[in-house]
Amino acid sequence: MTKINSKIALVTPLKDEIDNIDNFLSSLKKQSISIHTLVIVENDSTDGSKEYLDKIKSVENIDHFHVVSMKFEDKTYRVGKKYATIIDKGFQFLKNRSSYNELDFIGILDCDVFPKQNYYEKLVSFLKNNPDVGITSGLIYTQNGRQHIASQNWVRGGCRIWRKKCFDEAGYQIAFTADTVSVALAHLKGWKTKTLKSAKVISREVDVRFSNSSEKGYHAYYRGHTLFYMILRSIYIILIKRKFKTGFTLLKGYVLSFMNKRPRIEDKTLRTYFRNYMLNKITKKYT
Repeated sequence: MTKINSKIALVTPLKDEIDNIDNFLSSLKKQSISIHTLVIVENDSTDGSKEYLDKIKSVENIDHFHVVSMKFEDKTYRVGKKYATIIDKGFQFLKNRSSYNELDFIGILDCDVFPKQNYYEKLVSFLKNNPDVGITSGLIYTQNGRQHIASQNWVRGGCRIWRKKCFDEAGYQIAFTADTVSVALAHLKGWKTKTLKSAKVISREVDVRFSNSSEKGYHAYYRGHTLFYMILRSIYIILIKRKFKTGFTLLKGYVLSFMNKRPRIEDKTLRTYFRNYMLNKITKKYT
């Protein structure tokens, strides 16, 4: 194991992952650097995950192992505010510990995401060598070697780490698409967000539970994206990616949200950020 004097804390949301727990913990045991703290936030599991976790008192290569349980009236799997609430529960647990100020990096690692052996060593070295970068992640691959369909430059939500200074300055908001919002919060505080393409994690088939394009249309409206931007994005999906239904449904979800005046993110600074999103991309303001 490589000796790097950096303390990493990870938060893992978990629901009905009995088949993944051993592989998940094994991937952390094999990391080339130690993990200071792992907080698993178990929520409403019915497959024995909670009972299995309760029997685990310590994990090799993890200095401090904790399991926190949450219960919701809504028992369904949701990737919106419910997911963000679960993540925030883990973050608050970390903040309430006396060791919080000793941490150097804070991250999210989903239970169905298995980092390669040198994943966190690479991310830590990358952040140390790039002091202007506040959030980073590697790239996600499926077990058959297929890369996640998202842009290679987009910091992945389920395997990212924050520099603690960035995390403290930018914060984490409970919101729809909290991963996207947290990138915006970092940018607004002057931090850059970049992927490290040589760092890899393996995941089960991606985007299976995230394919509701209509709801993604609402999320874009919720954040504050303009209609013009969404039209261009939908055209790109239809003409370039050849996904007519996805592009049409995305735009439809946005327009219906606009017509029905669905709730939007309350933070006006964030809404301004997303309203100017296309201009910022063109001018590379945050890169």
